[in-house]
Amino acid sequence: MEQNEHPNEEHKRGLLELHESEKTQKDKERAAKIKKEIRDWIVSLVAALAIVFLVRTFLFTIIRVDGPSMSDTLLNGDRLYVDVLDMRKDGPGRFDVVILHYPNRRENFVKRVIGLPGDTIEVTEGVLTVNGVQYDEPYLTPERIASFSRAANDFAVTLGEDEYFVMGDNRDNSNDSRRVGVINRNMFVGKVCRIIWPLSRWDAVEGSEVYDNQ
Repeated sequence: MEQNEHPNEEHKRGLLELHESEKTQKDKERAAKIKKEIRDWIVSLVAALAIVFLVRTFLFTIIRVDGPSMSDTLLNGDRLYVDVLDMRKDGPGRFDVVILHYPNRRENFVKRVIGLPGDTIEVTEGVLTVNGVQYDEPYLTPERIASFSRAANDFAVTLGEDEYFVMGDNRDNSNDSRRVGVINRNMFVGKVCRIIWPLSRWDAVEGSEVYDNQ
């Protein structure tokens, strides 16, 4: 005749099964908690990236100068605060320092706006004339002006609708509208407002608000 298990053995087995069930439930809860934390981190990361994208696209961005084309106004390695919102609202002003793209290129370039739509621009022996008005260009150092004058880089151009003309302040070492042609409104990214790094060069970058009212 078959005998039943001892009551103590049945009790032990019941406790073991209960323990395993509790452990399985805790493992499930722990896994669910980890999944939730990962999901929350992903959502937070996506939200942060979206905010950065919106800020950079519609409000402001930080740009690092790479190269000497804007010397001595801007130096290689300068970090710039660039206003995107004002550029989108008002567009570039004459003599603003701007960040822009060239035709068929997506890299950022930093230049100074010299001509606006409809302007006639002339440079003769280093002297800039816009619509018959001569400008001294105080943002250029005397050395830059003298070097540019000696290089016999005279030219004249009349801009059409939605055409802008840009040049670097280092006129002898700048890839600008003299080579790449005119710039359209949709190629501008933002207006350079201030050098923010290094701190020794912390300063506002003057543009149309100063130089277009000589």
